[in-house]
Amino acid sequence: MKYYERTIKTEPIYEGSIFDIEKLTVELPNGKITYRDVIRNPGASVIVPITEDGHVILVKQYRKPIEEVSLEIPAGKLDHGEEPIQCAARELKEETGYAAKKLTKIMTLHPAPAFADEILHIFIATGLSLGEACPDEDEFIHSGKYKLDEVINMIQDGTIKDAKTVAGILFVARMLETGDLKL
Repeated sequence: MKYYERTIKTEPIYEGSIFDIEKLTVELPNGKITYRDVIRNPGASVIVPITEDGHVILVKQYRKPIEEVSLEIPAGKLDHGEEPIQCAARELKEETGYAAKKLTKIMTLHPAPAFADEILHIFIATGLSLGEACPDEDEFIHSGKYKLDEVINMIQDGTIKDAKTVAGILFVARMLETGDLKL
């Protein structure tokens, strides 16, 4: 079986500041024609900031689409032409005030490949030094230090539901467990 859909036509539906939406007309492997609604997004960098004593820096903010406060690892949208590692350093500083001596990319995720082309570049930030946070004008966030075990418990009990945070934290915990990451 051929796993491919040929795009026949692309129709812009919406252009926004964070994402665009397109309606695609596609030909399926069996020759039938159908449609796909696709969200186009420039991607983001996601950071798991971990201190030498094993604490993780998380940010708390209200998320309007889910109408609740969310506890997450820092992250932010890539600016046009920006490298993911540059975005990671910028977002870490903006959201938490921390700067990292070392940013190491650990994975790439497609959070919603059924309808979006967004790519998340996930980094571990180590060698942290605290400065002053400078969030964007429309960001109302608070950062805090949490023990890694406490964060894992919050994932298990459903307090933390954000997918990028779950993936990043569990991956880092596994790296620490296997010795692939040393603090």
